Amino acid sequence: MPQYKIAGTIKLTSPLHVATPGDRVIDIHSLRISYGEADSGHMNLTGTTIYPLALSEEEMLSEGMETETLRNPSERGSVYLPIFPANDARGRLRRLAAAEVFGLLESRGEKLTLETYHGMTCGAVTGQPNKEVTFDLAVKAGKHSFLGLFGGGPRMVQSCLQVNTLWPITSTTIKGGLVPLYYEDEKVLVGPNRLTRAMFYRRIDDALAFSDGQTDLIVKEYSTVVADWMKEIDSAKSADGKKERSKKQLHTFAAIEYVVPGTRLYSELNVDTERAGLGALGLLIHALSAFANKQGIGGWIRIGFGRFESEFDLITSDNIRIPLLTKSESGYEPNVDAEQVAEALDAWAAASATISAAELEELYALPERKKAAA
Repeated sequence: MPQYKIAGTIKLTSPLHVATPGDRVIDIHSLRISYGEADSGHMNLTGTTIYPLALSEEEMLSEGMETETLRNPSERGSVYLPIFPANDARGRLRRLAAAEVFGLLESRGEKLTLETYHGMTCGAVTGQPNKEVTFDLAVKAGKHSFLGLFGGGPRMVQSCLQVNTLWPITSTTIKGGLVPLYYEDEKVLVGPNRLTRAMFYRRIDDALAFSDGQTDLIVKEYSTVVADWMKEIDSAKSADGKKERSKKQLHTFAAIEYVVPGTRLYSELNVDTERAGLGALGLLIHALSAFANKQGIGGWIRIGFGRFESEFDLITSDNIRIPLLTKSESGYEPNVDAEQVAEALDAWAAASATISAAELEELYALPERKKAAA
């Protein structure tokens, strides 16, 4: 069976924040998040990544999505849901799989060039495909367990792995076909427009707040430089002459948007092993196990954001679900008791025995290097 599906969930056990650009503000009285610019009743907010989902009239009514509850009332018929981006998840799996290969090379005392390292961790060496590719080398690259799985490289090898966006499991995403009905029991009861909240924090410059008794002892010419700093802050004006907050002033409040803990996100990956072999699936299983153990997705990891519990199944062609990982006090491990999982891991063990730094250098080599070596 060359095609496999891996499906499962991650349950947030702490807030999740995936920063995104855009003008978002929060009403400091109602705490309602919307689009716009800050004014006397609103403050700027760094939003988490959200995607729109189109709704029918019936779905709008069943979800209680009245116009006044929408972030942008002019977009009636759509709702924005927090997600974990597919490109972020894919990048993490690529780097974890690359780390698996690096560990093998390190155990043998082999090292790679920086270009090959970048090619394996980032997907590209220069950002431009190598036009001087031979048929034999292209076929070899596509059959490689790592390069065939994630693709890329100077020859822009096609990946046999598809990673989908992780959507929250709600009645809305299930009705919209983004999450299978199988996960209906996992859906949260919170409305789709209430899956995120705001967290406020305060930046304080100790030099301005005079909260550190050692400041005048450690800062050169303390009294003079602080006086100049305060004068600059006080005199800051915009182009139209109106007084504005200086960018140097750190004594201020700020806010970020986060996805509430307890939210379940549906994850789906599809792998075609016809070209890269079953070893590619085995490598992916190792990467998923490392992903579950590594924790800390998104931003603000330093204060405990982005933690989660994982549950993944390997789904066969006849729709049989096989638990992919097992969890113990020491963490997550591949479910070696499952025959299909064990076969994939054995295939990766056999393929990894033949991987060498020399082989990877050849697959990721740039045209200039090959010409210089000739």
